Amino acid sequence: MLTRLSLRKSLPLLLGLFALVFTLLQTTLYLPRSLDDALHNWRTHSSQILLLLQSSLRDHLRQNRHEELSSELSDLASLRGVSWAMVIDQDQQVIATSRLGLHPEQLGHIDSQELSMRVASGQPSWIELSGQRYLAIYPLERVRQSGLIDHEALLVEMDFAPLLWQTKRDAWLHLAQTLGLLLLLGLLLNHLYGRLLTRRLARIEQAAKQFAEDQVIPTMRVRGDDEIGQLAASVAQMMTQLNQRQDELRESEALFRSLIDSAPVGMLVVDHELRVEQANPAAAALFGCDTEALLGNLPEDRLIESNAVRRLQQTPANIAIELTGRRGEQHVPLEITCTPFIRHGQPYSLVLLRDISDRLKAEQRLRFLAHFDPLTRLANRHSLVQRLEQLLIANCSLGLLYLDLDHFKRINDTLGHEIGDQLLVEIAGRLELHLPKLAMLARSGGDEFIVLLEGAGLGETQALAERLLEDFAAPFQVRQYECFISPSIGLTHSNGHGSSASELLKQADLALYAAKDRGRNCIARFSAELSSNAELRRQLESELRRAIDQQEFALYYQLQVDNQGQPQAVEALLRWHSPTRGLVSPADFIPILEESGMIIEATRWVFRQACRQALQWQRENRGLRIAINLSPLDFRQADLAGSLLQILAEEGASADWLELEITESALLESGDEVQQCLARLKSAGFPLLLDDFGTGYASLTYLQRFPFDGIKIDRQFVAGLPDSEHSVALVRGILTMAKQLGLHVVAEGVENERQAAFLRLNGCPSLQGFHYSRPQPAEQCQARRPDGMLYSLKPLDH
Repeated sequence: MLTRLSLRKSLPLLLGLFALVFTLLQTTLYLPRSLDDALHNWRTHSSQILLLLQSSLRDHLRQNRHEELSSELSDLASLRGVSWAMVIDQDQQVIATSRLGLHPEQLGHIDSQELSMRVASGQPSWIELSGQRYLAIYPLERVRQSGLIDHEALLVEMDFAPLLWQTKRDAWLHLAQTLGLLLLLGLLLNHLYGRLLTRRLARIEQAAKQFAEDQVIPTMRVRGDDEIGQLAASVAQMMTQLNQRQDELRESEALFRSLIDSAPVGMLVVDHELRVEQANPAAAALFGCDTEALLGNLPEDRLIESNAVRRLQQTPANIAIELTGRRGEQHVPLEITCTPFIRHGQPYSLVLLRDISDRLKAEQRLRFLAHFDPLTRLANRHSLVQRLEQLLIANCSLGLLYLDLDHFKRINDTLGHEIGDQLLVEIAGRLELHLPKLAMLARSGGDEFIVLLEGAGLGETQALAERLLEDFAAPFQVRQYECFISPSIGLTHSNGHGSSASELLKQADLALYAAKDRGRNCIARFSAELSSNAELRRQLESELRRAIDQQEFALYYQLQVDNQGQPQAVEALLRWHSPTRGLVSPADFIPILEESGMIIEATRWVFRQACRQALQWQRENRGLRIAINLSPLDFRQADLAGSLLQILAEEGASADWLELEITESALLESGDEVQQCLARLKSAGFPLLLDDFGTGYASLTYLQRFPFDGIKIDRQFVAGLPDSEHSVALVRGILTMAKQLGLHVVAEGVENERQAAFLRLNGCPSLQGFHYSRPQPAEQCQARRPDGMLYSLKPLDH
């Protein structure tokens, strides 16, 4: 109840209740107890006095001092609370009295017999009379000389009523004084309470109300370090924090509204009937109206589907469904998600709307890309494989042509990829013009096409392949360029039984590679021999991988001599000692190493072994330099020069002891990286020779661009010497050009004395071939220079 009143009213009320309870306790407990205590104390005090007087009165009676006896009784009667006193003998005759005229017969409260018995008992006794009056009987025994005992007694009437009244009055006076003090204390406390508590708390309350109404932090004039002061400081701090949080909340709400309004996703708040209550601009833009026009709308007002409401209500929360919206005369595909929530105890839903037009277009594009080539609009490999599998399941005979454009990369490199792409489109168009109705044309990727002939026999397939090959004879006009290009075609056929799609594609692919091996621009038909060759190739590749790990390779060295027949250098040639095949020809395994990429690891092994052999021969003063061939694939690794220089440093060899031979094919597609690599090797001290000179496309250009020290005349030019006029003219021209350019020349493939004599006569400084030495292991190579010094790569005019 007190909590319902203000502190200013509750404190006086508490003080009044305390005074009332105190008064009740005083009147019901303290006052009766104090009267009882006072009565008990007076009786005890009177008993003590009477006991003392009892002895004195016995002496007076024994000595018959009646005057002194009367004087003692008079003194006793003068005490407060004593009405009268008398001494009687055993016959109840008055011996002495404090007041004349008193007789025992006047005692109406006790008869003579009872009085005689109490006197004769020898024990003091008290008899309660009316009105807080008592009769005290104290026996006074006296022994005579004859030995008889006289039973006499002192009778005293005590009246405690005046005393108790005085005590009660004093108690009420004490109670009044106490209540007065409590009243003064209450007033003082109320004043202090109001000053220290209620007034300060009222200021805090007023400040809190003002803050709640105006959201403005008021000034609280509450000082002090006590709990109220600390409370005021805490409230002020709380209001400051609340004000800051209110500002942050308002900023957050403004930011949230701004985000909602600027969100690219349409947002609607709908009630349980799906009626729109709020909408953002993105949602209005989806329907081509303003936000106010959406308020109050139902789904059927904006959606095309008649079952839109049922679908929205039956779809679980946060699960997207696709519906169609109406934007004027247009239809907009929408993805709609509903998220229920409760606001003010009512169910609502947040509806997210997304325009999925772009996504549907992208999905349509992906479906197209899954089955068609985006450039030529032809079917892709995946689509063709599906159709091929369907025909095989139907046991339908079919033919398969695999076309690859010869040297298409040159067109991309010279004319650009844009022209290359347009050429592919032109080729696809020309191929489609000459295909039968039941043929399917697909682009497999890059510059490869596949033709699937449904229900065709082997003859029809062969005839179509030849016709397509003839069609490429005419040039393709791409913008201002007239492009000539030829295909290599692999052909396979199936009667619809015992084949799979992957197997037929593999057969066509093998036939295509066979056509490329035959010189391109031709047709190759799949045969069991091609399959066995492919399997042999696969086995060789597997064995070569083991050969690298198990150190089955060895280096053979072929001697190079000067025009006097003295040793100058040796060429390191890689050989493979297979545990199952014996010594394998380089023509069988070098191409596989290059095609599989294992040639890079093999070249590092060759270079390391050559470094070790060169170091050993230098210790033996052989004076022989070792020439090492670098494959075109070696230049495709990240840092060829760094790798070779690292091996050179690890083995402790010198670059002067080695030569590096680079084929023209390695330079055919060279870029700045190859030029930088050769320049770095040259600066490290490696002599560089251009191998197979004259067989490439731009040999003279390479001599101008790269820092070569010499060239090697290819064996096909030496083979015709000295009978072939063309060979004679070409070799003499190469030697003359080298002389003018200051290049060293090595003629390889010298197999007889007539060839050697022609080369010596025309000033070729170095000769190499079977006429002088066949390749042999290092332990069988005993050649050395007479002076033990390395020869220098001298140009022809030296």
